[in-house]
Amino acid sequence: MRSGAASATSCDMMKKLFLLIAFLLPLAASAARPSRTVSKTEIAAIVSEFRRYDGVEVVKLNRLATGAVKGVVRLAAKSDPDAREALRMMKGLKKLTVLNYDDAAPEVKARLNARLAKALDGSELLMEAKDGGSALQIFGIVDDANGLVRDFVLHAPKDCALICAFGSMSLDSLSKLMAE
Repeated sequence: MRSGAASATSCDMMKKLFLLIAFLLPLAASAARPSRTVSKTEIAAIVSEFRRYDGVEVVKLNRLATGAVKGVVRLAAKSDPDAREALRMMKGLKKLTVLNYDDAAPEVKARLNARLAKALDGSELLMEAKDGGSALQIFGIVDDANGLVRDFVLHAPKDCALICAFGSMSLDSLSKLMAE
């Protein structure tokens, strides 16, 4: 009879342990999960969808075009220290997308801001600056070991602007540029 009571007690303890694990497991998983990276494909899809609306302007530079820009900056860097710093910052840049939708209809702006907010939700927010009614959000992945920031996205919803610099950039050069 005693072994039955001990067995019931150990069974109750096991149930409590499993319940405790069941409650703590989701918390541990969410705490251990890193923030997601900026979704290049999701942002590219949004840009492609909204570029056809009046008042939406898009400038996209692929790997070849960014290489050409780097070449021009390299020529200027021979005599200009600011150009040398810009070249250092752009070294790992692969793609650049600039989206300006300031002249779009209010409903287009609202839909675009909502879609961008959803696409960037959960991405690593590096900095947020607010000035009166405007806000500026900067997303990206920081690689402290190499001093780089990857997949840099700057979004200013009130100013209707999005800048995406995909690839890697020097964190030191970027912080100098932001300070100026």
